[in-house]
This record gives sequence, C-alpha cells and structure tokens, in this order.
Amino acid sequence: MDVLTDILSSMRLNGGVVIDAEMAGDWCISSQFTAEDCAAFFPTPVHVIGYHYVRSGRFWVETDEEGPLEAGPGCIILVPRNERHLLYSKAGTPPMDGHELVSPGPSGMSNIRISGEGEGAQIYCGFLGSASPENALLQSLPSLLLIGSQGGSRDDWLESSLRFAAEELRSAPPEVVARLAELLFGEAVRRYIESLPEGEGGWLAGLRDPVVARALAIIHSRYREAIDINGLSREVGLSRSALAERFTALIGEPPMRYCARWRMRMAANMLRDGRQSSSNVAYEVGFNSEAAFTRAFKREYGEPPATWRRRLANEASARQSSAREQAKAGERVGYCRSADGAQIGWSAMGEGFPMLQPAVWFHHVEKDWNTAAWRHWVEAAVEGRRLIRSDLRGVGLSDPRPPRWTFDALVEDFEAVVDDIGEERFDVFGLSHGALVAIAYAARHPERVRKLVLVDGYAEGFGVRGDPDEVKRRETLLRMGYAYRDGDREVFGRMLGALYWPDARGEVIDWFNERLVTIMGLNESLQEVFRSVDLRGELASISAETLIAHSRGDRIIPHGCSEVLAAGIADSRFMLLESGNHMLLGDEPAWPAFAQELRAFLSH
Repeated sequence: MDVLTDILSSMRLNGGVVIDAEMAGDWCISSQFTAEDCAAFFPTPVHVIGYHYVRSGRFWVETDEEGPLEAGPGCIILVPRNERHLLYSKAGTPPMDGHELVSPGPSGMSNIRISGEGEGAQIYCGFLGSASPENALLQSLPSLLLIGSQGGSRDDWLESSLRFAAEELRSAPPEVVARLAELLFGEAVRRYIESLPEGEGGWLAGLRDPVVARALAIIHSRYREAIDINGLSREVGLSRSALAERFTALIGEPPMRYCARWRMRMAANMLRDGRQSSSNVAYEVGFNSEAAFTRAFKREYGEPPATWRRRLANEASARQSSAREQAKAGERVGYCRSADGAQIGWSAMGEGFPMLQPAVWFHHVEKDWNTAAWRHWVEAAVEGRRLIRSDLRGVGLSDPRPPRWTFDALVEDFEAVVDDIGEERFDVFGLSHGALVAIAYAARHPERVRKLVLVDGYAEGFGVRGDPDEVKRRETLLRMGYAYRDGDREVFGRMLGALYWPDARGEVIDWFNERLVTIMGLNESLQEVFRSVDLRGELASISAETLIAHSRGDRIIPHGCSEVLAAGIADSRFMLLESGNHMLLGDEPAWPAFAQELRAFLSH
C-alpha cells in the first residue's frame, strides 16, 4: 500500500470538515459541494471529492449511477467525482438542497439540523480538493463508495481525526490540513481496495498484486533514475514479457509508459508549485538536458513546460478576475445616517457569512476595489463571504462636510452601517487606521463579533506612543502636506507613496496620487484623532478570536504596535509579514502566505 501513499501525495489533497449534521424523522438532502464552498478553504481545485462520515444512526445514500446503499455508524461515504447525491431516511421524501439548510454553529462550524419523530442520524460532511490534473485513481473509483465500519482502533482513529478536523483544523497550519485530508481519503480508498473480490482486475486491484505493486513502488520512488524494463523485471523477479503482460492487464498500460507519465506528473507538480525553473525541474525528474525534458513534457501535456505553467497561471488569474467581476456585478451601495446626522456610504458584495471592514482614510468603496493597491485585499476578504465596506466621513460616498471629527464619531459611523445592514453577527476586518474602529467596536460589542482581523494597526496614536523620532517625522509630514495642499501635490504624493509602499511602481503610485486630492482635503482634526487615540485599556474586553498581522519594515506604523495588540487581546495570534510596505502588495512574496493564513482563519 506504499504505492497508494505516493499516489495520494502526488494528488496534492487539501480539505476540511465543514458541516456537522443531525437529522431525525423523514428527511432527504440533496448534496454537492461547489467552488464557493471550497473558496473559504483554498483556491478552487481541479477535482473536488465529497465525503460524509456517519457518527450515529442509519440512512440511505445514492447517486444517479449507484445505490441506494444503506449507511450505518462508522461508515465512510465517498463521492470521488463530487456528483450530486441524495442522503435520506425514507425513500420518496422530497429532497431539500443542503446549502439551504446550512447555518452557522456556536463553535464556528456550520450546522444542519432537521427535527422529527423517530431515530436520528449524525454525520460529519466535508470535501477534499486535488490540485493535480491527473485523476487515474478518481476515475478508477465508482461514483459512490460506502465503506463499512471495521470497528476497533481504526474507527476510533477516524472519528477522533474528524472531530479534530471539525473543531480545530481551520486554525491549523495548511500543511496539517493537507496531511489530514490525505490520510482521511487514503483510509477510505484502502478500505475499498481491501473489500474488492479476489481476482477482480483493474487499476486498483493492481495495488494488491505483489509483483505489480512492487513495480509501481520502484517507479514512484525512483522516478529520478533511468529505469528500463530490463532492470525493472529483474527487481520484481519476472521476465520482461511476463511483467509487461501482468502490469498492462491490471494497470491498463505498459510499465515504461506508466513510468514516463509518472515522471511527467512529478514534473507538473513541481512546475505548478512555481518554486523551480524548468531547467531545475528537468534535472529533478532525471533528465540530463532541458531540451529532452521539454520534448517529453510536450508529448504528455501538449505544450512546453514554460508555456504550460504560464497558461495555468493565466487561467488562475482569469478565475480570480471572473470571481471579482461577479462580486462587483452583485454589489449593492447603501447610505445611512450616523448619530450626528452625517451620511455614511457603504458597499456590499459577494455571498456568505458577513465580513465588515471599517473605513480607511484613503479609500473610496466604488473606485478602489479594483486598483493595484487594493484588489487583492478585496478578493481575499470577499472569498466565500459577503463583504461590507464603508467610506470614511468626508470621503467617497460619505458626507463631505460632517459636523464633527472625533474618534467617537468614527465609531458611531461604523455602528450606523452595522444597524443598516441588519446582521446580528459578523467578522470584522480592520486595516491600517481602520483597525482603531475595529478594536473599539469588538471591545464594546463582543456579542456581535465572531472573528477579528487586524492588519498593520495600532491601539495608541503616535503622540501617545511618544517616540521622539516618530513624532518629529509625522509632524514634518503634516507640515509638508499643508504646504503642498494647494501646490504641486504630485511631489508630495511621490514622497508619501514611497513611505507607504516603498516597493510600489506605476499603477499603485498613480492611484495614490489620484487619491491624494481627497486625502489632503480632510479636516485637520482627523490627524489629531490619529495622534491622541488610546485604546489599550479596551483590548482586554475583546473576546473574538483575533488574527493580527504587521509588515516588519512598515515605515508608517511600527510593527511593535501590533505586538502590543497581540499582548493585550487574549485569544489572538500574531503574524509578522516579511515586507517593507505598509499594506502588502499582491505581487510580493509575503502576500500568498498571508492570504493562506487569512483563508484558514476565516474558513468557518
């Protein structure tokens, strides 16, 4: 079975347990996971595998091609190609769409609850995603597998692993998620292979044949070597012709053809990771020249490796752009009144659990969502969620001349948006100066905030922090801002932009210069808010689980400010970002790591 481990590893599986379901009475659920379900956990996979684990009770399951099959306690239900399937207690019961039954649970995990008379059933539901386009294993499996309970330690391990996944996995590192997903799927496939009748042919049966399994193990583990049929047949103890006949009968192709395809599959995974050049990958999979590797790769995939990798990157970018455009197409703009009568503009886009983002002083919710500086932030926040952003008073869609400029007014503006959208519980995403309002709201309304994200934020203003060099630098910037307000703003914009985004070029700087007109027109009292605010005493009142991140080289707000937040908020963790930018840009190495951490943190 070591060969199966190699195959599972090459599939690059990831996943999670997303639903805890309890049903009783007469019920029927139509189930199929979608790209939107996966989006909260990881980028849209090439293949989706649905599964259920029966904790208690009995019911039936079927697809258009398989079943009905009766499931009982300890059973694993596997849907290898994510086909729509029915789970039901009584035949003929009208099916209900599973997505319409899902609701947030008290522990953060989604729930399905159906009440009724009679015996109930409890199941964990989840999905796995594979990033590999190869799917020989998935195609070899039926559309529906029901693996019976074996009792003993294997079932105990499986249930305890799923319970861990349900309760802890979304906050675990991505490599832990991937490994557990691989183990869960592997256990189901192993049980299926063990249940196959003796003498049955096919690719999976080949894993039980000692000679073929040995040949596969050699091919999988030594793909860097120049394996030939003579050496392979000697090692497995069969003649060339006997090995070729036996291997082809079970696996469906000759050994050397399978070897060549496996080598290219390993190369494709390396290329997809993007960590090595084509020439390095060539040598990693046993080629002495890049030209020979390019020819072999093109035979398998129809195009040279560099072209193939570029196409995959472009397709991923196109999917992100399409998702962004779909979210934008469904955007709704609203207006509300703050406590002092100021009009506050807000925007809502996407579908799912609500995420609210307090206003940032250089934002305009209608214009900035698709800029180089902010589009990746919007994509990350709206992925699988309903994102509500608001404009600062005096900016964008909000009242350009509000009656007051105080910190309490900024918090009241956010409270007005919360009341207007009508959500009882939500996540809050505080960026830069917007983290101040996020902190205050989470501390004063702990029952409303499920999770809190604070990026490049702070709890005390620069005057309170009292660092002489920082105070001097900021006061100099303010004086320069006043001097350039009616003059050549572009000169000041280039200088200020270099402080916020020292690594930025072109489009980001152009955007910042355009927004500078609004930024420099803000009331000077707002700068006094940023100078004198002090929320350190409120940090202990925050009960929401909190992710705090800060750029190590931030020249606007020192990363020590976020360390203060992490020390003061009980249920928090701190992530130091390897960047010199105040807010991460989408093309810098630190962004994918943060986006992955954010996805895992928010994924329930």
